[in-house]
Amino acid sequence: MDVSDQSNPITIHIVDDHEIFQTGLLDALEKFGMKVVGRSSNGYDALHNIRAQRPDIVLMDIGLPDINGVHLARQLTQERIPSRIILITGLHDPAQTLYNLRSGAWGYLSKSITAGELVKIIETVAAGYYVAEDMPKMTPEQFRTWMDTQLSVVSRNARETSTGHYVPLSPRELEILTCLTMGMSNKEIAQHLHISQQTVKNHMTSIMTKLNVNDRTQAALTALRNGWVSR
Repeated sequence: MDVSDQSNPITIHIVDDHEIFQTGLLDALEKFGMKVVGRSSNGYDALHNIRAQRPDIVLMDIGLPDINGVHLARQLTQERIPSRIILITGLHDPAQTLYNLRSGAWGYLSKSITAGELVKIIETVAAGYYVAEDMPKMTPEQFRTWMDTQLSVVSRNARETSTGHYVPLSPRELEILTCLTMGMSNKEIAQHLHISQQTVKNHMTSIMTKLNVNDRTQAALTALRNGWVSR
């Protein structure tokens, strides 16, 4: 689709909880001839608005204040909403490309890209290709092949959660991580899960090693950012 065609511009809904970033995107996209049909600052509003508007493209931040952007993408995909979702993040992690695109999103990129680069990515996705900063654009058939290959590699070393997300943690480690994000101490986690405090400590050491973080706070933030646990 040629964005210079003002009679049939690409329609876009922006989902981000920072008003300044929203406004910057709006100005940049409309400058390039695209049409921003709506903006949402949280997941629940986005879900309602996207269902009603069904824009060509949804630019969605992963770190929303209520529903994780990856979970929201999965929900819209399950509802067969035709809008193509591009997930954006301020903390781009190439290791999470598979996880984020598996949600049903068509693109995954960082907020550090230029307006011109973003427009090209939007055009590419609107034309029917999958894109991410650390992989070449792919047709749906190429993407399915890539996805199957990546999942076969990841599944050798990771477990799959009940929501279908691959993470490098065991079910017990996910339970402990969930408790951690709720602000529980090791003693409280042990009581809640009916295990010893030493067992909790051992699992915490394993979790921090697998996630390559230095403390409990970083582990909790990593889990929340990637949608492995709910807020």
